[in-house]
Amino acid sequence: MKRHHVPNTTSIGSGNEDGALESVAKQSATASEENTTTQRIDLTPGAARPSPSMPDGTAARLNATHTLVLVGELNRASTHTLEAEIERLYEGGIKAITLDLRQLSGIDSAGVAVIVFRSRWCSKRGCELMLIQGPRAVQRAFELAGVAADALPFKENDSATN
Repeated sequence: MKRHHVPNTTSIGSGNEDGALESVAKQSATASEENTTTQRIDLTPGAARPSPSMPDGTAARLNATHTLVLVGELNRASTHTLEAEIERLYEGGIKAITLDLRQLSGIDSAGVAVIVFRSRWCSKRGCELMLIQGPRAVQRAFELAGVAADALPFKENDSATN
């Protein structure tokens, strides 16, 4: 008998010195793919504080795949939110992370640098980090930063990860 996971909501976030940047992540596990979860990270200001615990059942699913859907702008003020979440997922046993960039409205050079750094960071730890291409303006930021298209593990857009 296959276990079904009920979607739940979890809050994460971090703030700059003024506590201005917060993020809320919506966690949902799919019943059809037990080792795949999707989480939406809203990079706009909010009031939530980080949640130190893994979502229900995630820690038990070692080698699970997790998709982070990034929403808003990934810039110097919000990169720490993404970094903290990648580390939290890795420490919780997630061994494959996909960053879905399709809902990003913008990214600056700091955002590009964090993605490149975390890609290498994950690789050194045996964790796979994949990227789903974002809008043309987001992809252009990677080009302007001098990141070759084949330097990062971009995969084809997958409508199943919306």
